[in-house]
Amino acid sequence: MTALAQADPDDSTGPALPVAALPVASLPVASLPVASLPVAKETARLSALHRLDALDQPRSRELNALARLAAYVCGTPTAAVNLIDADRQWSAAAYGYDPAEVARTDSMCATSILTLDVSYTKDATRDARWSQNPHVTGEFDRIRLYAAAPLILTGGEVAGTICAFSDEELELSRVQLERLRDIAEHVALLLELRNETKRLGHAATRDVMTGLPNRVLFEESLRLAMAKHQRGEAAPAVIFLDLDGFKSINDTYGHAVGDELLRAFCDRTLEMLRASDLLARLAGDELVILCGEPTGEEGSGVDGLVSRLREAFQVPYDLSCGPLKIGASIGVAIAEVGSDAPEFLVARADNAMYLDKRSRKERATASQA
Repeated sequence: MTALAQADPDDSTGPALPVAALPVASLPVASLPVASLPVAKETARLSALHRLDALDQPRSRELNALARLAAYVCGTPTAAVNLIDADRQWSAAAYGYDPAEVARTDSMCATSILTLDVSYTKDATRDARWSQNPHVTGEFDRIRLYAAAPLILTGGEVAGTICAFSDEELELSRVQLERLRDIAEHVALLLELRNETKRLGHAATRDVMTGLPNRVLFEESLRLAMAKHQRGEAAPAVIFLDLDGFKSINDTYGHAVGDELLRAFCDRTLEMLRASDLLARLAGDELVILCGEPTGEEGSGVDGLVSRLREAFQVPYDLSCGPLKIGASIGVAIAEVGSDAPEFLVARADNAMYLDKRSRKERATASQA
């Protein structure tokens, strides 16, 4: 049945609303085709959904409020924001019940995302699209009223729905369905805005070329580690790395090879780190490692990490121009209670790195004499 068929024919509060509730209830269920999107459209839809990075995230107060608003508008005890993944339905928000992950084959909303219109039935037991659904038959629930508006993203993909439902038959007006569609627009906008905010926040704290944390994120992480240290937790350490002869490689092979080498160097360094370590790029070929656990069992502390790094840096890198080898000067500083500000700890590690660089140059000169 259509929304207009269920609405008051004298209702002239607004323009006609397209509602995906076709008069198919009289057809035998077996005669209905299996509902699905064309492969290309479904692939694009899933790609857009995953870019939102909204699946399996803590449920937000804002989305829960919109679910509550949908229930209020439709006069139902329950409502949800449901995202439809490849093989499951995940609820990003809910009102009136505690949602659980649902197989896509059991999801009522998986049918609703096939249209850009609002889906609505006042009695799902008499609607062939859902009459055999376990949420209707009593296997899971006994839903009667079901209304769902698609969450249409900027590119036209449908991420899921915001739906209101009840175990009682209810008649919804055209205006109620229009308001549900309005709420869906707000939900889609909020999902995209949250993702863009997260992306911009990530970009603001990441080095563009290497993808590593940048100076901003490193300094904030160091500040937090120092604050924990002042409260009695482990003393953080900073390891300062500076590539040896990096400028000459840029001059000889070009900056493209220099960039390739720097990325390879960072990748290898990351492989050496522990879960508690953070590698960041400050500028140029200057890298720092924040060690949250500078001491530990033999070989697991800062000294062991430095030894592993020196050994790893002896192996040439396989680059587009051929194998290239580059070492690094290393300086270490461990925080001392009450005597170090974060910037002074970095300065001590930097000074130690320059001492290491000078010492290694002197040894190299002596060996050539």
